[in-house]
Amino acid sequence: MRATVFLFAALLVACPPADDDDATDEVEVLDPEPAGAPAGVVDGRLTCLGDNAPPAPVGNAVELTGYVRALVDPTADEEPPVFEVEAFSPGGSSLGTSFSNPGNDGRAAVTVPIDEGGFDGYVVVSSDGYVDLRFQSSRATTTTDFSGWAWAATTEELDEAAEAIGLVLDPDLGVLIGAAHDCDAFGMENVVITVEGDADVAYYVEGFDVAADRSYSAISGRFAVPDVEPGDVVIKAFGRLESGGPLTLLSSIHTAVEVGGMTAVALEPRVALQ
Repeated sequence: MRATVFLFAALLVACPPADDDDATDEVEVLDPEPAGAPAGVVDGRLTCLGDNAPPAPVGNAVELTGYVRALVDPTADEEPPVFEVEAFSPGGSSLGTSFSNPGNDGRAAVTVPIDEGGFDGYVVVSSDGYVDLRFQSSRATTTTDFSGWAWAATTEELDEAAEAIGLVLDPDLGVLIGAAHDCDAFGMENVVITVEGDADVAYYVEGFDVAADRSYSAISGRFAVPDVEPGDVVIKAFGRLESGGPLTLLSSIHTAVEVGGMTAVALEPRVALQ
């Protein structure tokens, strides 16, 4: 099996929490730069960077929509399994539960209550035999919109993917996956990912394969971090906004990693200065 399993859930069935870094007087830069940092500028439209607040919500609820499928059949050539999709508040309170529809290629939708800040929690996708998949976005959801696809994997598939790049996963740790997006929700090339300030733990993707020798993102913007300590973590994306400029903070998110689970994050352009 190709070593892609870590990355397929970078866009999940819901678009959740807002950028939660504290505002500062200056934009953070990555200094010192890691070995192998990209020389090129970020490839993506970033005109919304620093001014990316979501629109004001209309009403007091929003529908989170997407598709959930099995990794072994990502295009749903056969009827996919049924997955439970449950949305949670940032504090872990359940806000709504739904199930994917196998007869509609795995489409899922769950309606959640919101206030003026929108939905800024997380979604958990689960089914018997599959690793629980937790998703968060760095930007709140305030409108009903299609959010993407999630591909669920079994423990065996994760182990096989890790072995393909020379790793053995620790069952007492977790896996982190994600993608860095531009203002049009496309992936971005030349992005460096840090987890808890460490820029040496992420693997990046060329096409749909994990590239063990890449030190920054390819055009998909996707990354994977195996063997992450369970608990709260901070993930940040950095890139050059101009030739010769510093690696500047593009996005950040606080999320949680669980034992034996997968956490997926969508890193959208930062809402404010941060």
